[in-house]
Amino acid sequence: MGEGLRGEVVLHATGREEPVKIIRYALRHLLEEGRVDGVVTGRLAEGECKPSLAVSSSLEEAASAPVAQIILYGYKKLGSAPKTLVERAGERLAVLVKPCEARAIVELAKRRKVNLDDVYVIGFDCPGMRREEAHPPEELGRTLSDPPSREELRDACRRCEVHSPPYADVVFSFLTKSGVPIVEARTEKGAALVMHLRSRGLVAGEPALEDVLEREEAIRRLDEEGGRWLVEERERWLSAPEEERLSWFNSQLNLCVKCGSCIRACPLCFCKDCILLSRRREYTPSLFIATRMLHMADSCVGCGKCDEVCPKSIPLSFMFYHVGRMFTSRYGYTPGADFSKPPRIV
Repeated sequence: MGEGLRGEVVLHATGREEPVKIIRYALRHLLEEGRVDGVVTGRLAEGECKPSLAVSSSLEEAASAPVAQIILYGYKKLGSAPKTLVERAGERLAVLVKPCEARAIVELAKRRKVNLDDVYVIGFDCPGMRREEAHPPEELGRTLSDPPSREELRDACRRCEVHSPPYADVVFSFLTKSGVPIVEARTEKGAALVMHLRSRGLVAGEPALEDVLEREEAIRRLDEEGGRWLVEERERWLSAPEEERLSWFNSQLNLCVKCGSCIRACPLCFCKDCILLSRRREYTPSLFIATRMLHMADSCVGCGKCDEVCPKSIPLSFMFYHVGRMFTSRYGYTPGADFSKPPRIV
């Protein structure tokens, strides 16, 4: 164990129990010991696989959190774990996040909207969120280590280039052929939590070198696949005649009904008095989305929440991410990648 900077590995371990059981125990332990005031978890309606986001201080809810469903599908509707940290600033919370959400937390911390000393960030390597809730509950444990096919992936996840959290106190990885999860502490408070899990027999010592190498290779492959898809997507777009591109773009913009769902769901939209919402009647549909694009140009992390909540099925993540990439690539800035560069302001 060492001092460790944000993002560095301070302590490695290997899971001895099912990852869902380990994470549930960790959430309950943090509550029980008074390390946090609540945990950002989910609640499942009968017959559903996608949970609604909830913040709870109940030990029972922490111990039965729908961890597998959160990892596989995320939260339904407007639920956003990073945004919850902003909305409940000042509360000490534990939160389970995928890499794009960890990137959002990094951006929010840079903008002084999240105090990392107040939160326990438990991250996980993510091969992508599934497009359909196709797996019955009894199959959830099996599919945690079974990456979805490109066809199963949500649109935003296909272009993802970051499949491991750039920041977290503790990271869980299921990307090993052996099925044994790797547990990684990246901060001192994360290391203390992992040491406690070790004392309870839930995790053991260093993971096997073969598992570590398999995980690194899986992350590299996933990142490269996302990068290739991003390039292919851009080339397909640019290969169309300019008039055709402009016509399609305008047709999508004009579908907007200015409901504001994309703003409410976006983890990086944190203004209490949003001018787009308060003065939406003054904006045409196309200007409404174009203004959103400019606001997101330096901060979009490609989470795809905007796609999920848009009532008109406008491919917002495609627009926002590609426009953002045109801006951020010029300055060598990747939103949420690390703490070394301040945000670029459009």
